[in-house]
Amino acid sequence: MMRSGVSLRVMILAALTVPIIVQSPETFTLMVPNGPILTWLNSTVSLTCELSPLFNAEPLEVRWYRAKDFDSTALLYKDHKIQEASVDPHYRGRVSLTGELERGNVSLTLERVTLEDRGEYVCYVSSEQWYDKAIVLLTVNVTGSEPVLSVAEARGGGGQVNITCSSEGWSPQPTLTWRNKDGTEIRHGQVLNTTDSQGLLSVSSWLLYSPSDSDWLSCTISLSGEKRESRIMPRAPMEGHWSLGAFMTLLFINLLVIFTLIGLFIWNKKTGKTESNERPAEEENLLEEGVKKTDMETETQTEFFLKESATQTALRESFPKVDITLDPRTAHSSQAVSCCKKMVHCKKEGDHASTAHFVLSENKFSSGQIYWEVVVDSKCKQTWYVGVTTTDAAQINKAIVPLKPENGFWVLRYKKGNGYCVSTDPPTPFSGNENLETLGVFLDCDRQIISFYDADSAVHLYSFADVSSNTFAVFSPGFDTFPLKIK
Repeated sequence: MMRSGVSLRVMILAALTVPIIVQSPETFTLMVPNGPILTWLNSTVSLTCELSPLFNAEPLEVRWYRAKDFDSTALLYKDHKIQEASVDPHYRGRVSLTGELERGNVSLTLERVTLEDRGEYVCYVSSEQWYDKAIVLLTVNVTGSEPVLSVAEARGGGGQVNITCSSEGWSPQPTLTWRNKDGTEIRHGQVLNTTDSQGLLSVSSWLLYSPSDSDWLSCTISLSGEKRESRIMPRAPMEGHWSLGAFMTLLFINLLVIFTLIGLFIWNKKTGKTESNERPAEEENLLEEGVKKTDMETETQTEFFLKESATQTALRESFPKVDITLDPRTAHSSQAVSCCKKMVHCKKEGDHASTAHFVLSENKFSSGQIYWEVVVDSKCKQTWYVGVTTTDAAQINKAIVPLKPENGFWVLRYKKGNGYCVSTDPPTPFSGNENLETLGVFLDCDRQIISFYDADSAVHLYSFADVSSNTFAVFSPGFDTFPLKIK
């Protein structure tokens, strides 16, 4: 008797938990979610739609289409099968019914979601006697780029700096938050939003801040649990920093003065002035020696900037290479350094670690002239950074600090499709060989100059002045699996 009682209770419980499937009624309604369905780009999502009451939907017609466009069919089920010929080409091969039609489930499964898939969908079901339709809203979330931070001295002084944070490629609108090193949120002004041709948002914000209030600030942009964060030291750009343009202007003025003196000297000799008006021979010799010395000094200072016509052999003979090796201890976890310490690459294709991840050389440079070459193979690689960094900057969390001179980095950057630029603020683009194979780097520690060359054609690319005298070589292979190789 006890065993029969237990069996009866089990049967009753099973009956209560199994949906009751009824025969086809004359009328029915559709049940869909009250709010939007959220998904991520390139994911798979189910647009839920069920019959009420639950009954076998196999004899019915089930149509999914975009709102206000009945003929734009994402999926059509009719005559007990999916009508492939009627499916919009945009959805072909990516849609299916979730299953269990016999239980009244007419939900749509959508794979490899794109931005164009977002919006309203209509679930339409009809029988010979009745039909009903309901709208399902699909929202596609897209995570944008790492925030880019910049700092400038605020107008009016007062010791404050103006810090800007910007990021692009978001959908829908994300949340932007500023924090100091203690994690305390900092109130800021309005967040500005702009929309590109694909409907993706670019966000930006700025704030005035006193450098004495915190060692660093973070800008975090978040969306549905996903976030991007960058940090920066709130320091104004160094005063007295000489740009390349200012250096070249001063150099031009010096050359103009020198050539004017030479012209006057030659003119005086040719005019045959009286001996009383002529300079003593001893004074003329001193002037000639002074002009020659000035010319030699000027040529020495500028040969690293203007040497564009040298041959490949002359370049490599002028700058003997030193043996540079990589320090595996400084490599990011997403990178692999070869046993010979001459190559570094990203371990996994598409591992979207920031391209600011880098590895340092074992060599430290503090005096003299150093030249090395790096095989960058721009035909294959998507992006790379090469240059030098200071001892102090190397200790900073390198994944979140922009590689700019004010942060202790002097690097040349390449990104396929965008070309070359240097890490000034803002970045300075310049033209160069898109198929660059080997990059030459010349560092003059005594003059605090670093110059970059196309080593195969001996063409000068760019030079930085005022480089720190205590540096390491820095290499970033980007996020593709093709390596950077030190020759």
